[in-house]
Amino acid sequence: MDPTVEFGFDPAPLEGRFDLVFDTAGTLSATAARLLLKPGGRILDIVPTPVKFARSALPGPYKVLIANPSTNDLDVVTHLAAQGGLRIPIARTVPLADAIPVLTELERHGTPKNGKLIVTAG
Repeated sequence: MDPTVEFGFDPAPLEGRFDLVFDTAGTLSATAARLLLKPGGRILDIVPTPVKFARSALPGPYKVLIANPSTNDLDVVTHLAAQGGLRIPIARTVPLADAIPVLTELERHGTPKNGKLIVTAG
């Protein structure tokens, strides 16, 4: 079973386990995040600060991601979907109960070349 961690957890038992550390709260120290990474892994932070920007500019695993959500863009996508204007190739559809082995296969072999994987609730 994969671990679930809370704020202030001890990263030592998870050392070197992850390809990507995605700090959505912006509270994980750079030292703790690096400890969690496999060689060649990346740290992604979506809560920018001046220090994080500086760290992101240096060589290494740390990257800051900034996005400006746009309701206009979402409106366009919604309209296209409603009109049948989105053409996204689907390689495979699986129910949620079967998702773990399929996602494991996806991690090992990469994105299917003929479309997207869809996980359904049913």
